[in-house]
Amino acid sequence: MLRFFICLVSLAVLSACAMPTTRHPNIPSVDSYDMKDVRRELRRFSYQLSTNRRQRLGEIAYNLRKSTGQEMCDRKLLADIGVDFMRINHLNVWRWSASYDAAKEEHEDAKALYGRETGEIWIEGVYKNSAADKAGIKKGDRLVSINGLLVPDEDNAFETIFNQMYKSGNGIPIELEIERNGKIKKFSFQPDMVCPYYIGVDDTSPDINAYATGDSIIMTARMMDYASDDTALAAVVAHELAHNVLGHREASEKNMAIGALIGAAIDISLGGDGSSMDTGAAVGWNAYSQDFEMEADYVGLYLLARAGYDYKKAGDMQKLLGALNPMDIYVYEADGTHPSSSMRLALARETAKEIDLKLAMGFKRSELEPDFKKSNSHLKNKTDITKESSLW
Repeated sequence: MLRFFICLVSLAVLSACAMPTTRHPNIPSVDSYDMKDVRRELRRFSYQLSTNRRQRLGEIAYNLRKSTGQEMCDRKLLADIGVDFMRINHLNVWRWSASYDAAKEEHEDAKALYGRETGEIWIEGVYKNSAADKAGIKKGDRLVSINGLLVPDEDNAFETIFNQMYKSGNGIPIELEIERNGKIKKFSFQPDMVCPYYIGVDDTSPDINAYATGDSIIMTARMMDYASDDTALAAVVAHELAHNVLGHREASEKNMAIGALIGAAIDISLGGDGSSMDTGAAVGWNAYSQDFEMEADYVGLYLLARAGYDYKKAGDMQKLLGALNPMDIYVYEADGTHPSSSMRLALARETAKEIDLKLAMGFKRSELEPDFKKSNSHLKNKTDITKESSLW
């Protein structure tokens, strides 16, 4: 009886809920083959938008990494040619999630949208003035082999490509065999030596943000769309690259560990519950946070100048960031993680004057280096990332 009463009340409540009042045209279910053309249109749009972002960021980052030079990179420079490789991976969709064969449709889309077979690797973009650009590699070329090794049709194909590429450089040319318009062409040329940091786009984050992990640089799609000017975007990439090459993340982790130890000592002496340890870790992590941000702005401007960008326009990015939080222009939080936009804009302008002076003194852009009050030990440690097991 009680169960019947609960069901009756639920039905009564449900019938009282507001409902749509229009009758829209009927459409097939989302997993119906009748929706294939709609899905393909969305896939084409999504692919093109993502490709445009990736290539724009890739070209900017490549220019910066190529001009950084060994003296301003904390890693051993590695060979790169300046292209975007593309591969249609085999889609793995749980069969119960759709009544149609999504993997089969994905394979058909690969041929319909890209003119490619699933598993093929081709050149999706060539960065201007890169080694590949100068050698005559073109967008759309299908990669057949690298250094005489046929490119495998496997999910780890990119690992094979880059491992082969890293063997080139320092006087050793790279050998590429490509297929263009049905004809096989062979290329042999010297790659560029670049500071080897992965730089990618996060298409899923809703934030306007960019961050350095110590091993990579991630830019959100919203940040890229917000920084519509290439120089402004290059300033953001240079700032994050400076965080990495100066070892700021490692320094913050060290400070966090020291803070946690101090907090743990307090907990032990006072019989605490561990909260002092957590507080100490947080304080340690944020120690010198604003100073690291200012240092990344300062060094980033030098990286920007070395890459040939208009470093005097770098302050425009600080204006854009200031516009995101206008009160930050006036209200300065001493315990915040980032300096105020006013301080950062002023630093950008003063650094530009410093660079102007050095260029007037006869320095070449490729010779520009920031002024260090003491040696940066992290910059002296030229890590060879090809030796790291976590590379892939």
